[in-house]
Amino acid sequence: MEQDRLVPQYPLIAKQLLRISKSLNGIFQDQLNIVGDLNAQNMFRIDQERHVVKIANGLFQLEFHSPASDLKSILQCDFTYLGQKAELVEEFILHDLYFLTGDLKLQHSLFLRQKAQQFRQLLLDQVYLWVNGVERVSAYLKCLCVDEAEIIDQLMMSAEIYHSKVLTDYVLNKTALPETVVQMLQQVCSIQVVCGEGFLPIQPLMECLDEFCFSASQFLPAAMYRIMALSFEERFNLNELMEHQDDIQLLYRHAEEKSHLLGFVRLMRRELWQRDDLLSKHNFLHATSTVWQKKVAKMPLFDYPRAVNWLFKQSGEVVDWLSRHIQHSSVRVAVTALSFVDSSQVHPQVILATLQYFQHSSARMFIYSCHYFAMQEAWFEHENNLSLLLKGQRQALDDHRIAISPSILYLDEWMELMRNVTKGNQQIVKRVYLRLSWVMQAYMLYLQKITYTLPEELMFYIRPETHQNRDFYIVLQRYKMQPDQLRQIFYLREQHVRVSVFDSYVRDYLVDYFTDNKMVLKSTTWMGLFHQAIHWHAYLQKQEIIAQLKKNYAEVVWQPLMVEKKIQFAGWSFEELADLDRIIEESKWCHHCLAVSYAQRIIDGEYVAFHMASETGMHHMTLGCHLQGGQLVYEQLEYSHNRKAEYFFVNVALQFISWLNAQLISLK
Repeated sequence: MEQDRLVPQYPLIAKQLLRISKSLNGIFQDQLNIVGDLNAQNMFRIDQERHVVKIANGLFQLEFHSPASDLKSILQCDFTYLGQKAELVEEFILHDLYFLTGDLKLQHSLFLRQKAQQFRQLLLDQVYLWVNGVERVSAYLKCLCVDEAEIIDQLMMSAEIYHSKVLTDYVLNKTALPETVVQMLQQVCSIQVVCGEGFLPIQPLMECLDEFCFSASQFLPAAMYRIMALSFEERFNLNELMEHQDDIQLLYRHAEEKSHLLGFVRLMRRELWQRDDLLSKHNFLHATSTVWQKKVAKMPLFDYPRAVNWLFKQSGEVVDWLSRHIQHSSVRVAVTALSFVDSSQVHPQVILATLQYFQHSSARMFIYSCHYFAMQEAWFEHENNLSLLLKGQRQALDDHRIAISPSILYLDEWMELMRNVTKGNQQIVKRVYLRLSWVMQAYMLYLQKITYTLPEELMFYIRPETHQNRDFYIVLQRYKMQPDQLRQIFYLREQHVRVSVFDSYVRDYLVDYFTDNKMVLKSTTWMGLFHQAIHWHAYLQKQEIIAQLKKNYAEVVWQPLMVEKKIQFAGWSFEELADLDRIIEESKWCHHCLAVSYAQRIIDGEYVAFHMASETGMHHMTLGCHLQGGQLVYEQLEYSHNRKAEYFFVNVALQFISWLNAQLISLK
């Protein structure tokens, strides 16, 4: 038989066979009695109160129990039907099906399709096994009568399954049936063949399977899900859940009592998990605490009670992120800085975004401030500092102190220096952290302001990385919002500049700003810092262009328009900017774009610039002219910072240009 060509005919043949034989129809009806009402809507039903999942319209059941129950296992599975166990279905549910925790991105459609097809096949194969389909077809063939054999032969030959009276010959002459015919007859009586793709269609099954993969928080007890989500940051299966039972037992009470702090347990020694004081503030504040694993690195976790008090008030999502990054001292700095401002009314997602934004740069800003205070108040000479000195200081051979500089490489040492010198004096610590605290506050309050009107559901999606999550577009549709509408909220705009509030644009400026210990006011706003950052970036860009100009045109010489270096005219001095150094100097001194925008044109003989100064020295301006056909054409006269000159002075410049043009004609 040409199997691939004939398979599409099987459903039609199967339905005709069921009409021919009551025995074969009985096999099909028994399958319908088991799964006839099964569909995607009742494939997985969750009872959240009882923590029960009914699978395949109640054929199978999962029931989850807290460790406090008297049961040996936290998961009771029932995969039996009339005393027969569905082992392959159980294997699929417990081992092959993963429940997503931290990885909330869309599951690939090809992956879902493969899983849905696998699950459907396992279910239907199991049902056929339960009704003893194969054995009953074999029994039917043994008792096959001539009349039915002839009818079936006619059906098969019409469908070109085979070309001779195979079954009639088998009944009358006891000839052996070809194995392919037996297998085909055993196959076509299954509900899968009779109903085809119309029974449990794949697309709805994919969707319900996908939903189920994201539903662990609904069917697990809250404390159990919290433990699993922390232990398996991306996904877990139910077999891993059962293997994790001992850990769940140890942590369950902590998960119920201090759920938001549970993330830090991952950094604690497992043999101490049963301790009542595991998540006490003492363990976060004292270097003598023995609960932490070595990977925590520097101890104590925090130097100041204020930071720990702040931490204990935060939501689980904030604390979870901190627990994953607390090994980095820069994160501890960011937490300490934020503890000095009031964040009690700020949304947790905004606090999280603020911590993430400053998680690396906070260290450098802290070091600059710490270095300033160390110099001002002679910390290196302080009686409590026995281990550190500033690089560059003279050091005796028997002096074993570590030499440090204001570099990120010595962050831990700067933190140690401040800890030793201040001895917990909160006022001194606050002074050191003040500038960092206020810029973090400015960022946090700006985010809070621009997201204030967003629905609570959308707050989870304010950070760009969450836009890959599967529910992002669903939530947007619920509130009739386009993705760009949400993203537009987070742009900082000023004329030609548009940057995301999550970009490093302002942060880069702040790191540079902190190097000179410039003042930061409590009233500082993020938009104000953004405007300052625009000027800083523009200045850097100009410096880069000027450096490139110097590199490209260092040896270039061109013929100046005027013979004299300076000309006195009507009480004013006019100096032609006739070399690159002088053009760059004018740009820097006047804070404008002459070098950046006009140097090339001056070199090419298309433009001429003059420094115009009054005899009294009260007024200094830059005069720019086009050079066309050997004659100057006025374009602009500006003070520093591109401020336009008054008409009276423009008139003087025009008179000078007219006079100089006459001189140029006479020289031809």
